[in-house]
Amino acid sequence: MKNISALMEIFPVVQKLLFNTIDLHSVSFTRTQMLILFALYSREHLNMSQTAAYIASSKEQTTRAVAPLVKEGYVTRFHMGDNRRKVYIRLTEQGQSFIEEEQRLVKERLSSKFNMLSLEDQETFHHAVDDILKILRKLE
Repeated sequence: MKNISALMEIFPVVQKLLFNTIDLHSVSFTRTQMLILFALYSREHLNMSQTAAYIASSKEQTTRAVAPLVKEGYVTRFHMGDNRRKVYIRLTEQGQSFIEEEQRLVKERLSSKFNMLSLEDQETFHHAVDDILKILRKLE
């Protein structure tokens, strides 16, 4: 229970730190759309149910959020095999470039905050995040 409580405490802090670094007004995307783009960046493709689960949203809301991303050329829809009912999405080159640029900007903006930490704190943080990621990936 202690681990779960810690996760619930960490989540809003991390979300705030990251999303306050992204200028959503300049990109004209919603938070949900940004989450979808970042989710796709770390995966080759996802079907709509996987995408909804990955961003903790409903399939309907995810489908509505994907439509403008497809229209603007950041995401493409496709089917695999004979199952025409299962729709997959993936980033286009434009979407890939956009997310890479956003990641660069986030890293640039956050680095000044991390540089205010002592070297010992930076090292501790790095190891802790690395360990947490390894464990969380086992839970997926």
